[in-house]
Amino acid sequence: MTLFRAAILNPTGPHSWDFYPDGGLVIRNGLIEAIGAFDDVAGHWGLDPVILNGIILPGFADVHIHWVQHAVRGRFSKELMPWLRTHIWPEEARYADSDFAQEKARCFFSDLLSAGTVMGMAYSSPHIDATTYAYSAMRGDWMMGNTIMTSNAPGYLTQVSARVPADLLPLYATLGRAHYAVTPRFALNCTADELAALGAWSQSKGLYVQTHLAESVEEIREVKAMFPEAIDYTDIYDRAGLLGARTVLGHCIHMSEREWRCLKARRCWIAHCPSSNEALDSGRFDIGACRHYQIPFALATDVGAGPSHSMLHVMQRFLRQHRAAGISVDAQEALFRATLGGAQCMGRASHAGNLQVGKRGDFVLMPKSSGQTSLEAWLEELIDGNAADLENRPLDTWIAGRSVRHGTPYFLP
Repeated sequence: MTLFRAAILNPTGPHSWDFYPDGGLVIRNGLIEAIGAFDDVAGHWGLDPVILNGIILPGFADVHIHWVQHAVRGRFSKELMPWLRTHIWPEEARYADSDFAQEKARCFFSDLLSAGTVMGMAYSSPHIDATTYAYSAMRGDWMMGNTIMTSNAPGYLTQVSARVPADLLPLYATLGRAHYAVTPRFALNCTADELAALGAWSQSKGLYVQTHLAESVEEIREVKAMFPEAIDYTDIYDRAGLLGARTVLGHCIHMSEREWRCLKARRCWIAHCPSSNEALDSGRFDIGACRHYQIPFALATDVGAGPSHSMLHVMQRFLRQHRAAGISVDAQEALFRATLGGAQCMGRASHAGNLQVGKRGDFVLMPKSSGQTSLEAWLEELIDGNAADLENRPLDTWIAGRSVRHGTPYFLP
């Protein structure tokens, strides 16, 4: 059992948080035993504190990231479809090499923890072995899946892709229901029959589904040509049975009213990726429509289109993009969408996402303010800077109460 003493900022909702300027956090066997004002906590437990010079936040959640693009994050910029075909798919082909894949998996999780990210949802390449290596290297609490792409892509990827749910059974058995997500890359890479088979399988097993929706105008044109029978892009996934409360859809930028209503009816989640949308000039996510239809969303990096794996950078771009468009967004919401909101998206909010008794002791220590007088101003100062600065801004990260600087083991809940 360990008692940590530091200032603690703990999000409790999209527009609420608790703050303890002199806080106490007790972790026992990896779980939070107590949190509150230091004198109250210390007086009850009588432990010598570990004093931390900074402000504790819950660890971040990134609900849409391509770990196999991490090595080339932010390196290329084109419209989505040329970007995929020219740069990203050739990069992902490299993950057929087992030594390369294992090395990059270790680097990925190390870098994410250093940036304060302790959980999320990751896309792998089509190679089942690469996904297995990522699972073996996992540090934190992740769901992941091999991208399923059997058509409209180079043969060096389509030929190694799973085609029917039966092909996925060994990988599903290895990762288990808690960590495997059904991952059709997007509608262009699968036939209607394949999508339907994946939809039926995901429903039968109660699995999470992650895919992309309406990211670019050219993508939508190609989708309409490939699926002329569908009402719109969203209808393709709906007909296949892929939409539900465990579905996380990346981007959702170019959406009709009918599509918004469909996502609402199916209780889907959206992974909002502001830094990626900006980098590929895909457009601005219509947060006003999302709010109007009361569709839940969480923030994500979408590395490698996103130039950084830092959720601080994503929070910065979230605030600046929407404010530039005259939309009211605040620091409280940015922090919530990068922490507890992400845990809710993943179905993990009962045991992760913020600092409450009974949850995992996953947290990150941030530097104190240089003189700001409000929490909102401190957070705005915290997320100011370039991507490289923000990736290294956390002072340390803890998983289940153990510092990553001291060899935190893999954590499999």
